[in-house]
Amino acid sequence: MKIIKIGGTALSNISSIIGFTNTINNSKRPILLVISAFGKLSSSLKNFDFSSNFTQNSSPFYFFREFSSVLTKSECVEFFTYLEKVELILTKRTQGVAISGEFPPKVLDEILSLGELVSSYFVHCLLNSLQIDNEFIDARDLIKTDSNYGNAKLELDKSIANIKKQTFSSDVIITQGFIASDSSNITTTMGFESSNLSATIFANALDSSDIEIVTKVNQIFSSDPEHIKNARPISKIPYSSAGMLANNGFKMLFPGMIDLAEKNDINIVYRGIENTGISIISKDSEFDYPIILKTNFGFLVSPISSENAIRIIENFDSKITEYSFVRSNNTLTIKSSELDMNELHDFAISLF
Repeated sequence: MKIIKIGGTALSNISSIIGFTNTINNSKRPILLVISAFGKLSSSLKNFDFSSNFTQNSSPFYFFREFSSVLTKSECVEFFTYLEKVELILTKRTQGVAISGEFPPKVLDEILSLGELVSSYFVHCLLNSLQIDNEFIDARDLIKTDSNYGNAKLELDKSIANIKKQTFSSDVIITQGFIASDSSNITTTMGFESSNLSATIFANALDSSDIEIVTKVNQIFSSDPEHIKNARPISKIPYSSAGMLANNGFKMLFPGMIDLAEKNDINIVYRGIENTGISIISKDSEFDYPIILKTNFGFLVSPISSENAIRIIENFDSKITEYSFVRSNNTLTIKSSELDMNELHDFAISLF
C-alpha cells in the first residue's frame, strides 16, 4: 500500500486543495492518506482563548465554511453535521476550563486532536464529492501510546499489531497523523510534527517501501528558503544525517520516524503539492548539498565530508568557539555566537 502524508500547510486554500485532489487521482492505489490539521489550525487550537464565550464566528474551524464550495450539497451537510459535533465538544471544554481554571494536558490533547479529525473528515467528504470511494479511519483506534499527555511515547508493537489486524474496505484510506490513544482509549498526542512518525508507522505495518510527504514547499532545502535567500533544493539525504538533523530540531523531520524508516528500509520522499521536485531520505550515502541548521548551541551542518568540514572551520576560525565532526553521520557541529547564518550557509554551499 502506498502511504501519502499531507502536511497541513499544503492544504490551506482552495487552489492547494484542488492540487491535492489531482495528486490522489494520479496516484497508484491502494493508498493510505495521513492528514495533518489544515493551515495553522493546531496553533489556533493550542492558543485558543478559553476564557472567552465560544461562538461559531470565533471558532478555530470557521475557515472550513469558506471551503464548502468544493463539496457537493449532500457531503456539505455530512461534513458540517460532523463539525457541529466537534464544536459542541470544544464548547463544553471551554466551559469546563472557564469554571475550573485548570487546563490539564489530557484536555489539551483532546482539543488538539479535533484539528486532525476535522481536517481528515473534510478530505473524506471532499473525495466523496468527487466520487472517489474512500474509507475514514480514526488513528486513535490503531496507534497506541503511554499516558504522557502532550508528548506520549509510542507503543510500536501494539500499534503495528492493530494496523495489521485492520480490515480496509476501500483502496483509498483516510486517517490522521499526530494523534493516538492510551490503554484506556483516552486521546493522546505524540508531539508536534509527529504526523510524519504516524505515516512511518503505517508504512512499517503495511509493508510499504516508501512514504510520500507532501508539503507547502517543493522539497527539502539546504536551509529555510523563506529566510535564506540562496537556499538550494536537496535531492538526497542519507538516513544517518537525517537522524542527526531530526534530533536537533529540523522541523521537517521527526526523530522516531528516521530510526523506524532506516530499520525497515523505508524511503521517505518529500515533495510539494505542485510536484516540481523531490527529496529522498534513504540508505544511499550520496548527497548533493548539506543542510545548515541553527541550533541552541550554534550551528549544525550535515551531511558534509571531513574535507569540507575542515574548510569551513578554517574559514571561520576566528568566530568559532568549539567544533566537532562525527564521521559516522558526516555531521559538523559548531559553537559560535558571532557566526552569521547566511554567511555560513553560502560558504558551505559554495564548496559543492
